[in-house]
Amino acid sequence: MVTYNGENIFGSAVQFQHIPRPRAQQEFAFFGVSGTQVLDGGGRGRDFFIRGVLTASSLAALDAAEARFRDYADGIARDLVDNRGRIWPNVIFKGEFVPDARGAVPGGSGWALPYRAVFHGLT
Repeated sequence: MVTYNGENIFGSAVQFQHIPRPRAQQEFAFFGVSGTQVLDGGGRGRDFFIRGVLTASSLAALDAAEARFRDYADGIARDLVDNRGRIWPNVIFKGEFVPDARGAVPGGSGWALPYRAVFHGLT
């Protein structure tokens, strides 16, 4: 189960993808010398792309679930646990939460809101 700060804010049907950012490099070329010199500057973190569905028994409860998700856009780095149980420390949610264009849809025993969100790993 995917969690952030130990809490399942992601709902159900969660898809989780992480992509490391390119490593920092400084490249030098010198006149009269073939080739280049490259200095590695280390990693620059990663991005986490998450899709899921928030569900609730009423629209008010669905709005509360969305608000709880957005509450984490406070600039504090927390642990993110992916759907394979891996722990990613120092992850920030900057508020990139995009509900599906259809909005909340009725279904089963309540309401559902598909969404996508982006989290940023600092390490």
